[in-house]
Amino acid sequence: MSGSVTSETSSSPALSVSLQQAQKIIQKHVGLSEGSNDSLRITKLEEIKDYGYSVAGGSKIYIVDLHGGDADAHGKATTASCFLTISAPSSERNTLPLITHLLSLIRSNTQIPISDPILDTTRDLIPFDFLLSPPTPFPSSSIITLHDAKAQGLLNEQLQAMIDLQMGSFLAQMHQNVQNDWFGLPVLPPRGTVPTPGAPQRPPAEAEPECYSWQETFTTLFESLLSSVKTKLSSQHPDADPDNQDDALGIPFTAIHSAMSRAIAFFLFDDVEVPSLVWFTGFDTDIYLSLPTHGSTKTPGIVAILPSMPHMLWGDPLLESFFIPLAEPGGVEKSKALIEGYTGAGGAPLISFARQKTKRVWYTLYLALSVLNEYLSLSTGSSSQALEEKRKWAFDTIRTCADVLKTAPCY
Repeated sequence: MSGSVTSETSSSPALSVSLQQAQKIIQKHVGLSEGSNDSLRITKLEEIKDYGYSVAGGSKIYIVDLHGGDADAHGKATTASCFLTISAPSSERNTLPLITHLLSLIRSNTQIPISDPILDTTRDLIPFDFLLSPPTPFPSSSIITLHDAKAQGLLNEQLQAMIDLQMGSFLAQMHQNVQNDWFGLPVLPPRGTVPTPGAPQRPPAEAEPECYSWQETFTTLFESLLSSVKTKLSSQHPDADPDNQDDALGIPFTAIHSAMSRAIAFFLFDDVEVPSLVWFTGFDTDIYLSLPTHGSTKTPGIVAILPSMPHMLWGDPLLESFFIPLAEPGGVEKSKALIEGYTGAGGAPLISFARQKTKRVWYTLYLALSVLNEYLSLSTGSSSQALEEKRKWAFDTIRTCADVLKTAPCY
């Protein structure tokens, strides 16, 4: 996640899609002709605002409701919904073509509810690449994010445990069934080749040599990210005292470097042997459930995953944001159903020793730095209350983790 979000320039079109543009996308890719009696029309086009731990400055995702089409046997027209993702050119580390490839690997090797998306890079309808998920036979009013379901008290203890079991199983399937030969950032397979589902990707280009050590990979990514954050903060505080820069910038860089040196000396990250595909920033805002209170819902469950995956990488399964609580007091007990679902589906034990809790603290620190790095890359004036809350969370988490890591065991 060391890559940053490129801000829009005055010469670049605003990253958005209009109702008219979205309708043309549906007409082109859903296969119904414009003006025909059976064409699908958009009844709702709503930008998704919360991407969990991803600031998503270089891409946007819309949820689209559709109505029309051929009537069924009961004379009812189609009611459906889908996701539409647009991305500014070269704005994300993981481009939409690469995300499409990774989604294909996940879909081919797991039971995670990810449909086969339509990728369009022609830019003949809109000046952006876009990813369109196939319409699913239910409106957006019948689904809700896991985050909102929790916040609204819609999940009783039994339902929450069932969802956690399901999520744990999905993560284990991805970590065990979608693996690679080397650690690091994913790449697209060579043009003209059809990758075998689940097979390792080609090694990176010569400029990015493959790495078979997770410790070497993670520490390189971490140091690059930490340097990026420091550079951006320094540019915002040009008058900061060089001898007291940590206090001026609000981050204990010196203490973090010292703790990392100790972690490296104890080979803290060297216990990962197989590179698994890791979502990294995925969280409960990206998980959609069938709405428990909707009349058509019999048993609530996970029905869709938001295609917000700009920071996937080949790495340590413990890096997943869903495992943040495992390093917190009482977190293992709170995550009991998630862990049960994970290990029950073949996932390896996540926390067996104290040093693994320390490693999870490092991953939480890395996540917070990633969120802050993206926030600092946004153009001036593009902030919001939600983004400011993420900024505050990032700073608070960085300081908390740095303090914990001063004395956390590495053995």
